[in-house]
Amino acid sequence: MATLTYKPFKQDKRTIYTTVNGLPSDNILSAAFDNSGRIWVGTDKGAAVLENGSFIAAEAFSDSVQVLFKDNDGNLWVGSGNVVCTADGKNKQELDSDIVSIAQDHSGNLRLITKEYLYRYDGGFIRWHSNDATPLDMAAFGDGEIYVAVGNSLMTAFGKRLRWFSVNSETSDMPETQVQAVAADKFGMLWVGTADGVLVYDSRNHWVTKKQVNSLCSYNVKKILFGKSGKRYVGTDIGIMIYDGAKRHFYVEGYWLPSGEVTAIAENADGNAIIVGTNKGVSVIETLTMTLADKARHYEQMTEKYNVRDMGFVTNRFIDNGYDFNSGSVEISDNDGLWTGSYLIGEAFRYAVTGEQEALDISRRSMKALLYLMKITGIPGFTARAIRRPGEERYGDGNPEWHLTKDDISDVEWKGETSSDEMVGHFAAASTYFDFCADESEKKEISDAICAIVDHILSHGYRLCDADGLPTTWANWSPDDLNRSDRWFWERGVNSLEMLAFLKTAYHMSGDEKYNAEYLRLIKEEHYAVNTMSRKIDDAHTCHIDDNLCFLVSIPLLRYETDPDLLHCYLIGMREHWEYERVERNPFWNILYAAFTDECSDLDTGINGLRELPLDLLELKLINSVRNDLEWDYSPEKFGEEPQMKTALPYDEKPIAIYDTNQLLADRTRDDYRLCDGAVYLMPYWIGRYYGLIGE
Repeated sequence: MATLTYKPFKQDKRTIYTTVNGLPSDNILSAAFDNSGRIWVGTDKGAAVLENGSFIAAEAFSDSVQVLFKDNDGNLWVGSGNVVCTADGKNKQELDSDIVSIAQDHSGNLRLITKEYLYRYDGGFIRWHSNDATPLDMAAFGDGEIYVAVGNSLMTAFGKRLRWFSVNSETSDMPETQVQAVAADKFGMLWVGTADGVLVYDSRNHWVTKKQVNSLCSYNVKKILFGKSGKRYVGTDIGIMIYDGAKRHFYVEGYWLPSGEVTAIAENADGNAIIVGTNKGVSVIETLTMTLADKARHYEQMTEKYNVRDMGFVTNRFIDNGYDFNSGSVEISDNDGLWTGSYLIGEAFRYAVTGEQEALDISRRSMKALLYLMKITGIPGFTARAIRRPGEERYGDGNPEWHLTKDDISDVEWKGETSSDEMVGHFAAASTYFDFCADESEKKEISDAICAIVDHILSHGYRLCDADGLPTTWANWSPDDLNRSDRWFWERGVNSLEMLAFLKTAYHMSGDEKYNAEYLRLIKEEHYAVNTMSRKIDDAHTCHIDDNLCFLVSIPLLRYETDPDLLHCYLIGMREHWEYERVERNPFWNILYAAFTDECSDLDTGINGLRELPLDLLELKLINSVRNDLEWDYSPEKFGEEPQMKTALPYDEKPIAIYDTNQLLADRTRDDYRLCDGAVYLMPYWIGRYYGLIGE
């Protein structure tokens, strides 16, 4: 089996700042790092400096600060209106009109341009030449080369007696467009930002456009910065595009930026952090160096700090105050067992790999929480979805699915209408804990609880029956329904797979032959194994709940089944399912598929997905549909759904989504904030480590 060992990789981390964090205004006009690495931001209401996580107003610069520029000697120049000086208040000059840009060429010549004049620096800024057009941006390179974006053209100043020349569609091969930004390297290669995207110009007579290089930005470009290590930062009206060698990231409004309209870009001296100013605040994006193991540890710490509630249940956290993760509360969800179980699976595999006591302790806490749900209802074998106590959200709201009882702590409500989702979470998690973590007394307790669930299902016609005596809506594994009712067409394969896994798990834990006998009966008389071969039905990638359940429940079934004929059925079904879902680039499904099939064709895609995941798994409003580089799939419309992408975007560019949600959606339109727990990373990562797919 292939093992992929990744060297440490670059991981971006962002922090958003607004007036809440001390900015004088959210309308950012300029940004810079000073010589000591401190962050300066210029706004329409003055400048501010980042100190200990908050911005402090720079009292000397309380008016609009449209230019911040650090020169090669470490001086930070501040342009406010028509006044320029260094940040220490020295070298102050009043110029003819408002300052537009400051630039320095590769020989150290400092240039400044206002709305009316071009200046050179010689102990002070000296008026050099009047402008032929109103400038928007300026680049300086070589020894005295200057190019200025002026809207309808790109202007260059040259000659013994300085003169301007207009480079435009009439005088060169430059396409007809609106020129708004410009940056240059030491070789004289210019990136020209226009209303239609980026153009590359050799500063002589050769132009490259998107027609020749497809990866060039084609959006409305407002700012361009060349980084010290070769990175290109392109700020547009919908986000920032970052070119780093062959890699390209496009960060739009939402997770990475407070607004898509980029108004300022600055890079620090080491090239491992940038400031991105917008019209709604500023984002600081740091590039860290991490290993996959470092990242796993980070998510474990994040989850333990923010996503654990009463008795060890692990779910999403609702955030009340933007990016303040300490605000809000952990969700009481319809699937507390499924999500807690997913986290448990990752930690149990971690314990199997590392033997770390912390992993065992977390796994044990989660297993106790699941066992509590299995018993609190008082109905043998019937598991609660969730519990809530007095003082918790919506406790006692009269919802008929919530039932009041008592435990050793207090009054408690438990939720019924339990679904197949919950059962899959319980069986996959309990089986993993049973095999890797449980001592003998725990094995007996878990075996009894799991067998009680299976006994309940078998004695109620392959259904879960609630406190009111009625079958729940989705927990149905009946052969009559799955095989002989069109109403259960979509669930035939997945629910057959689930029931076989439940029986196999009960048999594995208890050794009771009745479970194996029923397992074989469903295979021989009700073709359940054959059903699993076509478990995935074309749904235009619109419903992912059952997809996730199939892969989760495959963990115990494929680990316990040894008969080659049955494994053949199950693996064919898994292959068909995985092939259909490959476009989603799902780390969990790709890694699990490789673990059980020894086919690793998309293993690198799965591991790359783990690398791409942002460091905080924050769900928030994120709009990618404004981009023009997405390929759309309209087939979901036949199911009443919106069009979605044909292939999933990188995980750091699209909305955060756990694995039972649609990875092909371009947007998240909701305005609320939810912090997901780390199972989305930890489960596939530790499974990959256990099966030797990921080396460290």
